Amino acid sequence: MDIDDFQSTSDKFLTWLKSTGATISSKIQLADLRDRAAGRGVGMAYQLATEDLAEDEELFSIPRTSILTTETSDLPTAISQELNDPWLSLILAMVFEYLRGTESPFQFYFDVLPENFDTLMFWTEDELQHLQGSAVVEKIGKEGADTTFSEQLIPIIAKHTDIFKTGSRNNQDLLALCHRMGSTIMAYAFDLEKPTSDQSTENVEEWEEDEEQAILPKGMIPLADMLNADADLNNAKLFYEDDKVVMKTIKPVKAGEELFNDFGPLPRADLLRRYGYVTSNYAKYDVVEISSDLIRDRAKEMLKVDENDLYVKWQYAEEQGVLDGAYDIARAGSEEGQFPEELCVFLNLLVSTKAEFEKMAKKDKLPKADLSNEAKKLLRTILVHRYAEYPAETTASEPASGRMQMARQVIDGEKEVIREAIEAVTDANTNKKRTADTVDEEAAAIRTPAKK
Repeated sequence: MDIDDFQSTSDKFLTWLKSTGATISSKIQLADLRDRAAGRGVGMAYQLATEDLAEDEELFSIPRTSILTTETSDLPTAISQELNDPWLSLILAMVFEYLRGTESPFQFYFDVLPENFDTLMFWTEDELQHLQGSAVVEKIGKEGADTTFSEQLIPIIAKHTDIFKTGSRNNQDLLALCHRMGSTIMAYAFDLEKPTSDQSTENVEEWEEDEEQAILPKGMIPLADMLNADADLNNAKLFYEDDKVVMKTIKPVKAGEELFNDFGPLPRADLLRRYGYVTSNYAKYDVVEISSDLIRDRAKEMLKVDENDLYVKWQYAEEQGVLDGAYDIARAGSEEGQFPEELCVFLNLLVSTKAEFEKMAKKDKLPKADLSNEAKKLLRTILVHRYAEYPAETTASEPASGRMQMARQVIDGEKEVIREAIEAVTDANTNKKRTADTVDEEAAAIRTPAKK
């Protein structure tokens, strides 16, 4: 799309939106940010901003009737009720409205929404190889989504060909369209909470929510979804009122500045998975997952513990609520702490002697969260083996592909998290530079074991 088409499409969208009752401050405009891979962004316009924006100033308001939901879609209720999942229902409604073309009241909205995504759902297997080691690859769920769409959505569309204007589209085309709408929801939709005084929102976080979150209806809010996000530059939030949603500033904004929402403390791996981009401003939220399987394997090898004794401790940890499938290691200085308290307690439990464990179990107690020296040694070997799951350092030139550059940022960030964690549990008398060098050497030995 060239600049003229971009501007024309944006103008038509804004004209449509205002015709639905939306109000938009004359101090803001849609800006073409494609030159920095940010699409459309709502930013201050130099030529139109005659004064700065004050804190708590209204930027725009959108009537609830203009939000694309299963209720505002013209898709017959009887059809949408064939699904028992709010995500799938919204995907179906969006597919229906999209296929209607010019007959849909949301046509101009669809015209400004992206057709292509850089979210991990659309990466090739070769591209995903560049994320080797990151737990995010296991969270993509493309095969599961394929199955869900093929078994639940496409049969409904095929059964109601008088309603869905599929034209010459085959099942593969419809599957691709379902993925496109699903990715649009994941990247842009909001949880539509009941209006309460001064209540703000967060973007929806996952295609499959837990049971409590799943009861919240999802909706596509025009214009609100066009603010880019930045953890440090966040200057706007969305608030709910009885019959509309309102975007307001949360701090003064100077003319010429872009308006930013915030996704919350998301690691860059999750930014990439959900929204298809990364930014260094979210580097402070990077985490690395340590699986309980890795902990078990390292504990068995290092502690030389009897299999049954390890099993008993494992079961006790589960009963006490400190055993998890995986634990997040955060950056040094993280507000939530570098190591989860449950992990520290669990490791102290694993390294306890048989007598110590039996005494704790008899009193139905757990060890403290301060890592013992033995627990630190165990955690260090766990971390080094986790580090070895990532690719070795490379001196290759910067990747040409934007996706490869984003993958490198994710991997480099996660490896840095592990190096910080290893330093934190390494003996203070050890030279830190030497420790860093040793970690790479140890990881290399794990990747390529010496022949016996």
